[in-house]
Amino acid sequence: MTDREREWTSSSSDDDSSVRSRARDFYAVLGVRPDASADDIKRAYRAKAQTVHPDKSTNARASARAFATLSEAHEVLIDDERRAVYDAYGAEGARAGAGALSATRAKTAKELMDEYAKAKAREAKEEAEVKLNFAGTYVFGFSAAHLVEREIAERRKRYTERAGLDSTHVSLSNSMEIPLSEEDVAYFVTQGSMRGGRGGGNVILGWRRAVSPLTSVDVNAQTGTTSAATATITRQLTTHTTGAISYNYIAQQGLGLSLTLQRQLFAQTRGQLTWNVGPVGSMSTGASHSFGKNAVKCDITVGLAAMGVSGSYVRQLSEKSVCRAAVKAGTAGMEMEVGTTNQLNPDTALGFSVVISLRGLTLKFRMNRQGQRFVIPVLLTPFVSWRKSLMALTLPPIALAMLRYFVVRPIVLSYVRKRQIAARELNKRVVLADMRAAYENAQLIEAAAAKKVRAARARGGLVIEAAVFGAFDPRPNKIKGAPIIPDFTPWIPPQASMKTERDASERTEGYASAPESPTALPPPYLDVTTATQFMADGDTINFYENVTTAELFGFCDPCPGEDKYLRIRYRYRSSLHEVTAKADSELSIPSSKHRLPDILQTPDAA
Repeated sequence: MTDREREWTSSSSDDDSSVRSRARDFYAVLGVRPDASADDIKRAYRAKAQTVHPDKSTNARASARAFATLSEAHEVLIDDERRAVYDAYGAEGARAGAGALSATRAKTAKELMDEYAKAKAREAKEEAEVKLNFAGTYVFGFSAAHLVEREIAERRKRYTERAGLDSTHVSLSNSMEIPLSEEDVAYFVTQGSMRGGRGGGNVILGWRRAVSPLTSVDVNAQTGTTSAATATITRQLTTHTTGAISYNYIAQQGLGLSLTLQRQLFAQTRGQLTWNVGPVGSMSTGASHSFGKNAVKCDITVGLAAMGVSGSYVRQLSEKSVCRAAVKAGTAGMEMEVGTTNQLNPDTALGFSVVISLRGLTLKFRMNRQGQRFVIPVLLTPFVSWRKSLMALTLPPIALAMLRYFVVRPIVLSYVRKRQIAARELNKRVVLADMRAAYENAQLIEAAAAKKVRAARARGGLVIEAAVFGAFDPRPNKIKGAPIIPDFTPWIPPQASMKTERDASERTEGYASAPESPTALPPPYLDVTTATQFMADGDTINFYENVTTAELFGFCDPCPGEDKYLRIRYRYRSSLHEVTAKADSELSIPSSKHRLPDILQTPDAA
C-alpha cells in the first residue's frame, strides 16, 4: 500500500469511526470463502480496490471509506498470524492484535488481563447454570366422556348422587442432578401418582460415576410404595457397541439381572437387545433408522408377563413442526397414537395427539418447557367405533388448525409486527447510516457492473435483472412481470432522491414513502442488483456458507435481528431465472433449478 493510500485509509477512519469499530466479516468484505488461499484474497482485493480507488471516484468520502474497509480486510487475511487470530476471535481480536504491535507492553497486558477476567466470568456463570439440572414430567388426566356419551352422563349423575365420583388421575415425576466432581454425579428423583382418590409414590436416590472414558457405574435405591435397589455398569465395548449389565432387587420379588447391548448397525441405523434374566424373564429387541426428514422405530418384546410389538414413525414437516404416529399391540392390548409437535421457541414446544385404544378415545395435550414436560390426557369416550375414531382423528386437528389460523396466527403476527417496528425504530439511525454506505458503495461500482452487463448480454451470459436482500415473504413469485417482491421500491438516500422529480414520484407509502422525513422508517430490504452483478466472475456468482451476506460489498443489514433472505432474478442464455436463499447460506448461480416456468418468462430485455 502506498503512503497516499495509507493516508486515505487513515483519514477515512477518522471521518467514520464505525468503519474500524464494527465487527465486520472480512471474508464477506472481499467476497471470498473462509478457506480461500492467499492468491484468492489478493485477487479479490485487487479487483475491488481498483474499482473503488479514490483516484477513480468523484465521491472522495465514500471511496475512501470503502477503500479503508477493503484494505483492513486484506491486511488481516493476508497475514497468517492475524488471520488465525481473526478466525478465533473475530474482527475485534484481529484489531487488538494489530494494536499490540504498536502499543506499549503495559497496555497489551491490561487488555489480555481484561479478556482473561471476562472469560473466567463467563465460565463461572456457565458452571453455575449447569450446577443443578432439573427435569420433570407432570401428567394431569381426567374424563370428559360424560360430555360426549349420554349414557355415561346419566350413570355419572346417579353414581355421584350416591357416593361421589372422582375420575381424575395425576402422575408426577421430578429429577435433580447435582455434579459432585468431574466424574461423579448425584441425582434425586421423586415419583407420585393418584387415581380414584388413592395414590402412592417413591423416592429414588442415586449416584453415577465415570470410572474411565469407556466405563460408568450407576447405583440407586428406591423407597416408598415399592422398595428396590439397582446397580448398573455400562461400558463402551467397541467403537459402535455399548453394553450394560444391571443387578436389581425388588421387595417381594427378589433379585434380578438385566443385560443390554446397543450397536450402531449402519450410518443411520441403531439396534438394541435386552435380556431380563429374572425375577420375571423377558427379552426385547428393536432398531431405529432415520432417513432424510423421516425416522422409524420398531421393538419386539417376548416374556412370561407380556408379549407385544410396537413401532413409531416420525416425519419432520418443517423446521419447527414434527408429526408422529405410533402403534402398540400385545397381550396388554392395542393402542394407536397420531399427533404433532410444534416448536414455538428454543425453550418451548407444544404437542397434540389422538390415542385410540381398547380403553377408549383420548386426546393428549403436551407442553415441553426447559426440561419440564406437562401432559394432559382427556378421555372422550370408553366406547370405540370406526365413526368415533374417524371423528377423533379429523375434527380436533381441523379445529386446532382453524384456531391457529384465524385466532392465534393474527395475534402472534400482530405481536411480532409491533416488536419489529419497535426494533426498527431503535436501530433506525444505525440502519440508515449503513444503507447510505451501501448505496454509495453501489454507486462506486456501478460503472464496472454496467460493463459486465454489456459483455454478458453480448454473449448471452449471466445478467442480474434484480436482486433484493432483507426481510420479505420468501414464497416465490407466481405472477408474470411482477416486481421481485411485492411493492418493491429501491431505497434512495434523501439527498439523492431529491435530484429529480422522477425519484420523488416513485416513492411508495410506508417505509420509503418519505425518505426525507426524519420520522420515516427505512424499508426492511435493500436493492443489491448492482452489488450482485459486480460479484460475477465470468458467468458465475457464488455465495458461501458461514460468510455473512450482510457484509458483502454493497450490502448491509436493513433489519437487525430479523430473518433475512436474498432473492435474485437473473437472465442466463435468454431464459429468466429466480432464486430465494436464506441469509448466510450457500448459493451458486446460474443453475437450471432456478429457471422460471415458461408461463412466467418475459422477453429478453436485450
